[in-house]
Amino acid sequence: MGAKDRLGRHGEQLAADYLSANGMRILARNWRCPQGEIDIIARDGEALVVVEVKTRSGRSHGTAFEAVTQTKLVRLKCLAGRWLAGQSDRFGTVRVDVIALERFAGDFAIRHERGVV
Repeated sequence: MGAKDRLGRHGEQLAADYLSANGMRILARNWRCPQGEIDIIARDGEALVVVEVKTRSGRSHGTAFEAVTQTKLVRLKCLAGRWLAGQSDRFGTVRVDVIALERFAGDFAIRHERGVV
């Protein structure tokens, strides 16, 4: 596994820990289907939350948040529907969140944007 993959996995673990610490229940991680992947699926009260995680070690290619395109966000909403089709649980709403992590001087800054779609 390369350094970029290790950074991404570490970021996803930090994001999952952050969500759990803030009262969300993690339902799935790295869920895949032929149309794509959802990094984290969580429950926040009655809401199903689909979370895209972006981790960056610097800003040479822009911020981590800027790396999440509108096309990706729309695809995540569609993937949420596919995931829901295989579930017996019901949710009041579906929300797409982005967690952007950036490493500065060895520490990570976390930016959590709720309901971006």
